[in-house]
Amino acid sequence: MQIDKNALVSLARCKRYHTDTVREALLNLLAPWGGIGFLVKPGQNVLLKPNLLAAARPEEAVTTHPVLISILAKLVQKAGGRVLIGDSPGSDDAKTVYKKTGMLAAAEETGSELIMFDRIYKKDYDRNRGKRGFELTEALNQVDVIINVAKLKTHPLTGLTAAVKNTYGCIAGKKKGRMHYEHPLPDDFSRVLLDVYLAVKPAFSIIDAVIALEGIGPRKGKPRNTGLLMASSNAIALDSVAAEITGFKPNQVTTLNAARERSLFGTNLSELQIVGLTLEESRVSNFDQGTSSAGKIGSLVARYPRAWFRGLRESRRPYPLIDEKICNSCGVCADNCPAQIININEGIPDIDQDCCIRCYCCVEFCPQGAVELA
Repeated sequence: MQIDKNALVSLARCKRYHTDTVREALLNLLAPWGGIGFLVKPGQNVLLKPNLLAAARPEEAVTTHPVLISILAKLVQKAGGRVLIGDSPGSDDAKTVYKKTGMLAAAEETGSELIMFDRIYKKDYDRNRGKRGFELTEALNQVDVIINVAKLKTHPLTGLTAAVKNTYGCIAGKKKGRMHYEHPLPDDFSRVLLDVYLAVKPAFSIIDAVIALEGIGPRKGKPRNTGLLMASSNAIALDSVAAEITGFKPNQVTTLNAARERSLFGTNLSELQIVGLTLEESRVSNFDQGTSSAGKIGSLVARYPRAWFRGLRESRRPYPLIDEKICNSCGVCADNCPAQIININEGIPDIDQDCCIRCYCCVEFCPQGAVELA
């Protein structure tokens, strides 16, 4: 049977972040493509782009695990590639993020280069609705191959954050916040995410779902041992399988809504070739999807006039609230609010709900997990 690599999604069991366990799982994951050699040629510069949302410890399941990055780096090096590791964290200083997430140690162990996404270049992306310009990290010009290594987590805006959304980190620094401000609605923002993915064009995507994050992701959720690694050269197909495994309905993941709207290949499970584990073997029972209603409302907004659904959207999408018992007055939420509507009053952040665009950046970036949705 001939394999269509654009339709191929590989699933492998990996129950813990033990070096030998992860290595065996990665080799099984890559086997349907013929191993790492199909992707990396001698002398190539290869960027491993993990999810490094914030300065979180690996056991918090907020970021891609360093053991996975370390072993993947060694496989790339064995194929003759030179490894670079990098991301643009949402709020925290990149050096602090690299150290706390274990990426610094992974780079030192493997002799890989940690790079900063602090310089930008403007790239025009041609799409069927005209050109769109992005300010991407200049580091992309240094590499021949991009391997997108995402973390499986819930997200209050998009339903699920996985391979497509992980490429958003290729937009340098606080430019990401500006795009949140300009595109606050779930489906509008997801169209931007999809455009970023198509502009970045990672050659291959892997989802770290050994320990996923369920509930109120992408930072405050609960670690869940789902025991899986997933991979594909098509991030849309990969996310479709991840959504199915975790029980999301098609309209609850807005990045997939955006891909479906554009008739991009990968959203129809019946057209995909799933190898390794089957869907039934991989399903995660009772996965806590958190605030998945954003995807439902976002899909309605995409199909009908916004004004018609404004009242429904406003009533259904939750607002961020501060838990004063947990908040330590660090001000990270105020500093990183794209709309700049959070003020610190007597040590407690005050969110102007009349002006809140509900991008949930404050939920993502709060290091104490003090921002709730209600």
